[in-house]
Amino acid sequence: MREEVLQTARACFGHRLMMDKVLPGGVAADLTKEGRERLAHMLAHIHERLPRLIEVYDNTPSLQDRTRKTGWLDPALAKSFASGGFIGRAAGRAFDVRACLPFAPYDALPFKMQVLDRGDVDARVWIRIKEAQHCLELIEHIVREMPEGEIMAAVPAAAGETREGLALAEAFRGDVLIWLRLDAQGRIRRCHARDASVFQWPLLEAVIHNNIIADFPLCNKSFNCSYSGHDL
Repeated sequence: MREEVLQTARACFGHRLMMDKVLPGGVAADLTKEGRERLAHMLAHIHERLPRLIEVYDNTPSLQDRTRKTGWLDPALAKSFASGGFIGRAAGRAFDVRACLPFAPYDALPFKMQVLDRGDVDARVWIRIKEAQHCLELIEHIVREMPEGEIMAAVPAAAGETREGLALAEAFRGDVLIWLRLDAQGRIRRCHARDASVFQWPLLEAVIHNNIIADFPLCNKSFNCSYSGHDL
């Protein structure tokens, strides 16, 4: 299904990972009629296949035996490390930038945060399942309600003075922070990017304690942290 999503992204927007498609002032590619049809086909296919995959996971005792109570993350530890994304939300930390500090288009969407408090591998799997299901609903809502019009607005010229700003955005693994300073000519002078995985790697070290060696891959992939630290 992931490969189908990537191929659909390329067909609709010109890039499998949609890099360089969201720009200051708007977006670089519009969604055509053919793109809408391709997107609708992909969504229908995922709606058809996802329930069966969930059923296989939920009704296979050998899988449940491996994931339940494995890689437990203490909710207090998740809170103290400000763990975000599905890792934090699977351990009871109800924080999602899309809900807590909503940015467009989430400020106008019927977004529902998914939270569990068990903190184990199984909880992290279920958060990802629930978020996948909800994202299908959000994509359908966005396509249905998308207005016509320009896709790019002119960015104002530099104000002739140093400016800086800070923002959070929700990425796959959690909240990404960007701090940026522009000089009087509008050029980037300083930038700090904080990846979501920064707060999660130490927690992975904590959850593997008291687990057998064979459970390490389950713990590791249930976190799915960014090895390069560039979750942008």
